[in-house]
Amino acid sequence: MRMEDYLDQIGKDPPSRAACERCLTVTISRFFRDRKLWEHLQQHILPALIDRFPHGLAAWSAGCAGGEEPYSLAMIWEELAATVRPSVPFYVLATDAAATCLQRAEAGVYSASSLKEIPEKLSTRWFRKVPGGRQWRIDSKLKAHITWQVHHLLEKPPQGPFHLIFLRNNLLTYYQGRQMEAALANIVATLANDGVLILGSRERLAYTAFEWIRDPIYPWVYYGHGFGRGKIL
Repeated sequence: MRMEDYLDQIGKDPPSRAACERCLTVTISRFFRDRKLWEHLQQHILPALIDRFPHGLAAWSAGCAGGEEPYSLAMIWEELAATVRPSVPFYVLATDAAATCLQRAEAGVYSASSLKEIPEKLSTRWFRKVPGGRQWRIDSKLKAHITWQVHHLLEKPPQGPFHLIFLRNNLLTYYQGRQMEAALANIVATLANDGVLILGSRERLAYTAFEWIRDPIYPWVYYGHGFGRGKIL
């Protein structure tokens, strides 16, 4: 098939377009990817969000692939809950366009390579080796924080508000132009005032598109303007 014919096909046939997107996107991840960022989340960002929203926090892991990101977030929340307002409700919506990824995430079984960046005390606490195999099963307690949902980033976003949104290495990596800008605007509209948006470490927002305060150490972390009065910045 000629390239022109294939492009015409995926432009007219949604299943063909979806198959093409699955081939182009990367669905392999690992726990605590960008380790220093997770330490910053645990030590600074989440405590500041708890101070601002003491009645409960909602997070959205957009494009969660195999679930490593929402589970990482649930782990550090459990660590915080032992010392910081353990009664604060916490909810994570984990979405991905691929139902197969979400099925794998819900099962919560991972290879050793996915666990290599997890701090030892957390891997010991939250994982058990699958008998007779080389895989590890996550503690079901973490699943109580997470709801899984099929969602394509170009579609209407889930209903917010969310206090924390992870949009890492997906929308800004795979899309561009008006399509990307429209989807980004819709996603940002679900973020609570003074919420936090986290992109991939090599991704940046166009300064002309939105008004943000960037983290001085992690410039791919964006704060609502209320954080300028807080203890993070």
